[in-house]
Amino acid sequence: HSHSLSLSLSLSLSLSLSACGSSPSPPASPAVLDYLELTTGGAATTDTLPLVVALHGRGDTADGFTRAFRDMPTPARVVLLRAPIHEGESGDAWFTFQHVQTWEHVADDLDVACDRIIATIDAIEGAHPSRGRPILTGFSQGGMIAYAMALRHPDRFAALYPVSGALVTELFRHDQGDPAHTPPIVAFHGTRDEIIPIDTEREAIDTLERRGIHVELRPHDATHWLDGEMRDDLWQTIAHTAE
Repeated sequence: HSHSLSLSLSLSLSLSLSACGSSPSPPASPAVLDYLELTTGGAATTDTLPLVVALHGRGDTADGFTRAFRDMPTPARVVLLRAPIHEGESGDAWFTFQHVQTWEHVADDLDVACDRIIATIDAIEGAHPSRGRPILTGFSQGGMIAYAMALRHPDRFAALYPVSGALVTELFRHDQGDPAHTPPIVAFHGTRDEIIPIDTEREAIDTLERRGIHVELRPHDATHWLDGEMRDDLWQTIAHTAE
């Protein structure tokens, strides 16, 4: 397992040194997230590999989410980012609804999460040679971040694969770039999902399509979980993109 603690310390040190003797100080860079690294398909950690960024859902952990990728046959470097909010035995979360909440506030939290994820990807790419732009996939809250990345940082990814996700439309407050520059987006969703019903995702896709952003929806006979045929479909889609 690889952790980003040393990268985070190095980043903090370099920022501190660069700020010495200058006024005003430069804005602080987003904090790098901790993560686990998994090499799949028999690849060696020193190989130049496609980078797959995997974001778990609320109530899960990066460690637990390895189950969805450990046996993936495609050679790749899968980095499983740890969500920053630790809820004890309940697992981790990218954002919560524990205080007076509006979707505008959720959009604020997603903005912060996106910035930290991009900073973490920058650190990972600096430490490991990668082939092509990264592929990002996320489950549930992680899927919501995948949609957010389509609006915030579309040029950073080879493809975005939200699983059982949803779109926070308040993110449209950001200036949208040319939809033609959006990477391929394939959404995977269980037809028996009662946590985030598939109709919620269909509404998200309709909203994006009206703005010129195409999303392919792949429904599966599944609940709010990533395994079985839906997981295999995700693996095959990653393999196609990684070729």
